[in-house]
Amino acid sequence: MSGRKGCFNKGMKVLAIVVALLFILVLPLTLLGRDLAVVVFSPARVSGILRSRLLESGFVNNIAAESFLTERWFDEMEFGGGELKPMFQYLSPAEREEILMTLVPPEWVDAQLDNVIHSFFTWIESEQPEPRIAIDLVPLKGGLLKGGLRRTIETLIDSWPSCTTDEIEIMREELMRTGEIPIEVCEPPEPYRTQVLDFAVDELGNLIRGQPDKIPLIDSLDASPAEVTEFKENFLFLRSVMMWGWFLPASLLGVIMILVIRSMRDIGQWWGISLLLGGLLSLAVLGVVSAGRADLVRDTLADFAQMGTPLYRAFEIALLGILVAATRLAFFHASLITAAGLALWLITRQLSKRAKPQIIPEPEPGDFAPTEQVSGIPAPPPVPPLGSGPDDEGGPPSGIFG
Repeated sequence: MSGRKGCFNKGMKVLAIVVALLFILVLPLTLLGRDLAVVVFSPARVSGILRSRLLESGFVNNIAAESFLTERWFDEMEFGGGELKPMFQYLSPAEREEILMTLVPPEWVDAQLDNVIHSFFTWIESEQPEPRIAIDLVPLKGGLLKGGLRRTIETLIDSWPSCTTDEIEIMREELMRTGEIPIEVCEPPEPYRTQVLDFAVDELGNLIRGQPDKIPLIDSLDASPAEVTEFKENFLFLRSVMMWGWFLPASLLGVIMILVIRSMRDIGQWWGISLLLGGLLSLAVLGVVSAGRADLVRDTLADFAQMGTPLYRAFEIALLGILVAATRLAFFHASLITAAGLALWLITRQLSKRAKPQIIPEPEPGDFAPTEQVSGIPAPPPVPPLGSGPDDEGGPPSGIFG
């Protein structure tokens, strides 16, 4: 019977070792997946990363300054580029950036970024067949009509060279003939300068008022309702797996407890060592991921956008920011797990040492100390037996009871 019990205990230990190894191997993947899901599937975190990486770093402004109001930009315009190009050719880089900040304020870009991200996640978790993701132009139009447009045209006119005498005469004759002042690419003197400014503000103001309040960014999908539903279900399933995958290693710790843990010392040996090794392996895996995240991003975007384009650079910076945030969070959790495993192992080991009973050797028969004196204190006198006192020698008691 004892032999069967011993084989059973050995089998349980072997099974516990297998479960512990599985825990150590699974922990890095579930830990990284969970922290990556915390970042990727959180609209607030994604907005914060994009804000810091694309907006606050100046990337969006630099890209806009490189492409907006440049000669290439006007050449690529399908309509009106040839007429507008001479008006902007005298702008300095600082003036071009000033106009850019007026036409497209950074706070408006920030608000639209948050709106797009939150609209996407709202659509994912709703039953809408089509996403309703649009750019809100109302704040932009309001800012331009309340003074932004006038400041922009003033900056533009200030960049032009002064008008010659012939150009001023042509301007005066045209104004007297038609009642409208022509816009020449030169800075006219007063009162023509104010008239040109007012005319341009009125014309462009009417054009801005005629623009729609919202521009659909994603209004329809080239997919059937069944495909859209399947995409949403797969997206939500992936989020659930990544968010709650850490329950697998947690349940493996419970299996180890059922199999072999019978005392406090067993907790330190099995849980502590498993957590320690799993945390160390997680730190090693995260180090490899951190070292190769640039290559990982390039491989991910290989078929998505052409390398070197502004769109590719924007996605590259955004994905790198997401990976950096996820790996930092995973490094923190892996360090906590490693420290917890080490502390649990050391504490239970120390407690088990203190709890061990001290075996006192039994004294030999010749080692008994005399009963008359222990530690320098004289032994008490022996108690005489009952009836053996001096008064008992003369027979029966006498006196009042005799």
